[in-house]
Order: sequence, then C-alpha cells, then structure tokens
Amino acid sequence: MVTYDAATTSVTVPGLVNMHDHLRAFVPGSVASEGAPLGEAISAGNARQAVAGPAEYRALTALGAARQVVAGTTSVVDHVYPLHRPGLLEAVVAGHAAVGVRGYVALGIMTRGADGLTTSVADVVSLAERTADELLPREQLFLAPVSLRQNAPEDYAQAVRAADRLGLRLYTHISENRAEVDACLAEHGVRPIGLLDRAGFLRPGTVLVHGVELTDAEIDLLAERGVALVYCPTNHLRFAKGVARVVDLLDAGVPVTLGVDGMESLVHEMRQAVYAQGQAAGDPGALSSSAAFAMATATASGVLGLPGDGSGGDLVRLDVGAPAWQPLVDPLWSLVHRASPAHVTDVHVAGRPILRDGVLLSADVAELAAEAASAIRTLAERTGSRPSSGVDTLPRVAPPQ
Repeated sequence: MVTYDAATTSVTVPGLVNMHDHLRAFVPGSVASEGAPLGEAISAGNARQAVAGPAEYRALTALGAARQVVAGTTSVVDHVYPLHRPGLLEAVVAGHAAVGVRGYVALGIMTRGADGLTTSVADVVSLAERTADELLPREQLFLAPVSLRQNAPEDYAQAVRAADRLGLRLYTHISENRAEVDACLAEHGVRPIGLLDRAGFLRPGTVLVHGVELTDAEIDLLAERGVALVYCPTNHLRFAKGVARVVDLLDAGVPVTLGVDGMESLVHEMRQAVYAQGQAAGDPGALSSSAAFAMATATASGVLGLPGDGSGGDLVRLDVGAPAWQPLVDPLWSLVHRASPAHVTDVHVAGRPILRDGVLLSADVAELAAEAASAIRTLAERTGSRPSSGVDTLPRVAPPQ
C-alpha cells in the first residue's frame, strides 16, 4: 500500500525487506574489478576474510546496514560467512543494532573452501544452539549451507536434521548459473534442486537464493514444497548469470522476493526486476510494478512472518516533491520507476524511528564510514596488500577554465 499525502508532498509505504545480502564488503569495488567472473569475485576477499576479526565484522556490517536503512530497508536477511572465529556472529548482530535495522541472520555453513575459512556443520549448529533466543530470537536465524561450491550434499542433510531439532529454518544459494548446474550433474548425476530435495531441504520455510537455472519441473516442485525464492536482478546482471524465470515462478505460486546482494538498494531492485523480466520475455509488461513492489514488501514480509502492510510499525516515508517524481500521477509507479535512496526521509522499525529527516538517529554516518575505511585498511595491512580504490587508474581530467 502506497499512501500519498499532498500536504507534505510525501508517500508512506510499508518497510522494504531485503531478503538476501552480505553486508560486510571486504574488498571495495573498483574499475579494476569490472568483468571479473563470479568465482574470482568470491575468492578476492578470502585473504582478508581469513584475518578479519569481530571489530572488522562489526564496522563493515554497520556501514552496510546503514546503507540499507537510508534507502528504506527495515528488515534484512544477512547471509553471514565465514564464521570461523569466536565473536563474529555477535559482531554482526551489533552492527545491525547500531543502526536499528531488523536483522535476520542466515548462519553460513561452509565446509569447502580456502584454508582457515571453513567450518564443520557441527560448529555452526553449536553456534545456533548457543545463540538462539539469547543473541537473536530463533525466528530470526536460519541454518544456511552456502552453496554447492562450498558444501557437500551431506551438509544439507545434516542442516535439515539440526533445523528440525532446533526449530530453525533453512536457507542457501542454489542454481545460480549454468556452470553450477553442469558441475552438479557431472558429480552427482542430478541437478541442484533435485539434490536438495533428496536431502529434505525443500520444505515450507526454506528460502532459496538466485534460482537462475530452473526447469519447468523444478519450478513446480518448489511450489509443491512451499519454498520461497529470492531474486537478485542487479547481481544477476552484473555477473552475467542469466535471468531467473520470475514470471513463471509467480504463476506457479512460488513466493518470490527481492535481494540486494551487494548492490545498492531495493528501490533500484524493484525497477531492475521489472526491466530484466520484460527484456527476457520480450514484453515490457511481463512483470508489473505492483508485482515488483509486493516482492519487496508484502511477499517478503509474509515469508519472514511479519505484517506486510505496515501495521506492525515498519514504515518508510519518501519525499515526492523532487523533480524525478513530478508530475505525480501514480505514486506506486513513480516509486518503482523514479525513486532513489535520496528521497527516503523517515524510517520506522516496529514503530520506533531509526531515520528522521534523512538522518540516522542512533549512529553518525560519517563515523560509520570512517570506521569501515579503517577496517579495510587494517585488513589490507594484515594481508600485505593495499586497499582497492581504482582511483589511481582513472584518467586525470583538467577542470574547465
């Protein structure tokens, strides 16, 4: 629901829900990184993650959370890994709390990968046992094998058994690109979705991320099992993963939500979803603005068990007096196609204001940015590298005379 107030030239909408992100950015983006394939992008931060401690996790998470809040996000599912050191989960939760976002944590299980970064399923399950209802309510925790690149099939089965015992939900990246599907077929003789189904992973409450490569039969299976999917359109475009079959998933009854996944904001993801789905279908109306808005609000809230209409006090106000919104005819259409984070003025979570007149109430953005920059410099020093900026590669342009 989008409510327009002509007197204040503002619209109020339910809080936006980012269903997938990794709020800690260990390697800032740069021109030099453009065109890097997915695997290279993933491995780029491994050296820094291996030496990162709670202070770095907290600083980088807090800045990432602030970036989401000022863009209208009230809830975020933060897929956190590696969890190879004591205190890292606590630091992430502290980072969420520093800015007031409602943070859900998908506890990443990664049994395959770079030395010093992997953990056992038992390690992460033990962490969940210690922290559920102590650090976070258990409904805000998922057990989350990372992906078939970082996990063996048995990891998924173990996660299912632990989730049953602890009353937790399940979460994972799956069918992210064609290479993953081909590798799974070669190694296991079955596609990724079939492998998860064998493990009992596909069931109500499970959240799958990406799902770019799905067959008709797999879409029907997800609908039958009651699984939700997170669509990350800008991430998919950036890494040339393909275009997820969102329209077919929605038609089949699969709840489809939106994730930012390291990109900018949900206000951008809504329009990106509309445009990418239209391009794939050859039909600019394949995914409506209303459907994209629902993916970022009511559908995602439903998956998390939150009211999706703002009645729980998760509300966002945007200034629509800016030229980008004018002349204002259809507030919902303009929200999806014209809004930017700069238009967000106020954010409430559970009725509590966390952003007022564009200013975070519990933290100073400049201080968060300085702490995050310090964390990046510290990690670069520990690994004997240098902070990635790309600034020195840009051509020098003389100012106009």
